[in-house]
Amino acid sequence: MQRKPNLNSFNLYEFLKHQNSHSLQVPFFLADKDTYKNAHINFPFRTFSYGLGITYTGEGDVFRIGSTDYLVTAGCLTTVGPGMVCQWTGSYTAEHDTVYFTEELFSDLQSNSFLQSLPFFFHGGNHVCKLTDEQLGKITALFSLIKELKDEKSAIPGLVHSLLSLANTFHSIQKSTQKNNAASNKEKITSSFRKLVAEHYPEHKEVAYYATKLNLTPKYLSEILQTEVGKSAKTFIDEYVIMEAKSLLKQTTLSVQEICYWLGYEDASHFTKSFKKLTNVTPTDYRRA
Repeated sequence: MQRKPNLNSFNLYEFLKHQNSHSLQVPFFLADKDTYKNAHINFPFRTFSYGLGITYTGEGDVFRIGSTDYLVTAGCLTTVGPGMVCQWTGSYTAEHDTVYFTEELFSDLQSNSFLQSLPFFFHGGNHVCKLTDEQLGKITALFSLIKELKDEKSAIPGLVHSLLSLANTFHSIQKSTQKNNAASNKEKITSSFRKLVAEHYPEHKEVAYYATKLNLTPKYLSEILQTEVGKSAKTFIDEYVIMEAKSLLKQTTLSVQEICYWLGYEDASHFTKSFKKLTNVTPTDYRRA
């Protein structure tokens, strides 16, 4: 299946930088809750940068990444990498700090490839990590330093690198404490399933394919997904595809026919029928809304 190479009709990272009069030439942007006040991004969007944020207040907003819902409360560390379709299901008015950046930020560092070793930026990784009070204090202190020195271009790459190293340490600590948990094997299966869906959903939308890849029966795979994420494997796949479709409809100028082929549907009528079944509107009506 031939895909169009450029989906970048709407880039949230560049949009926020432009809206806040920040230079597009600098591969870094620091955001807080005031940044999003006039953005009105209430649809699923595809990311083109890395983002790492810490939430200081709030009882919980749901952040959807693909077909996985994360409850983001005070003290949560959130990470998202390029190529993911995300959506805040609420207004997200909590106090928070988020740093956005691209790989170019580390172009002068010898370890500029280390981003690929951080699983929390990629499909299948854990994108929300609840911090202890001590960990939150360390992250907060580092964010304070980044805010203080945000105009010092030579200092920012090292500070963001330190932030990522700290985040990686916190994720590793959390993972090690869960290592002996009886549910850890189911978590691993869920993570592998999410990664596989992200890689193969255009060609494979059937549960059996993923169950075979994971050496499981479709029934058992769905039971695991129901336990871990609260939905069956088929529902997860369908919702993932719809999130992708919504992003393409709102974020690009691709025609419905082109989006249909991008998502792996044989014809537009099948895509339209599937989209309407899950959203109660046609793709065209969703795009116009």
